[in-house]
Amino acid sequence: MTPSIVFRDGEPFLAIGTPGGDNQEQTILQTLLNVIEFEDDWYPNLHTAIEWPRAQTLHFYASFWPHNTGFNRVNLEHNIGPEVIDAMRQRGHEVTVVPPFRISGCATAVLLDPKTGNRIAAADPRRDCYAAAY
Repeated sequence: MTPSIVFRDGEPFLAIGTPGGDNQEQTILQTLLNVIEFEDDWYPNLHTAIEWPRAQTLHFYASFWPHNTGFNRVNLEHNIGPEVIDAMRQRGHEVTVVPPFRISGCATAVLLDPKTGNRIAAADPRRDCYAAAY
C-alpha cells in the first residue's frame, strides 16, 4: 500500500491508503469524499468517516479472488439506507445487500488537523489494519 497525499490550500492535509486490489480505488475515493465533503459530520473522530457505509461495483472481468465480477453489479452495505438501495435497483443495477463492514477494503488515514495542528489517525474496521500518527 502506498498512501496518497492530499493537499489543502497548498499544505499537506491527509495521507490515505488501502491495500491493493479490485476495490482499492473505490475504498480510497469513498473515504476521501467522506472526509472532505462531510467534515462537519465526523470531526474530530476520523474513524466515523471511515466507518460510513460503502458501495462496491463489481466491474472487472478476470478479476482476482475474492471479488466476484460482472458489469452492472453492485454490493451495498445495508446501513447505506433503503432509499439508496431502491434507487439503485430502479436504475437497473443488480444490487446485493451485504451486512455492515463486509465490503472489502481497509482504509487507513492520518490527517493533519488545520484547526489544531494535531495529527488524527484512523483505520477501517472492515479488516485487520491500524493507523498511527506521531
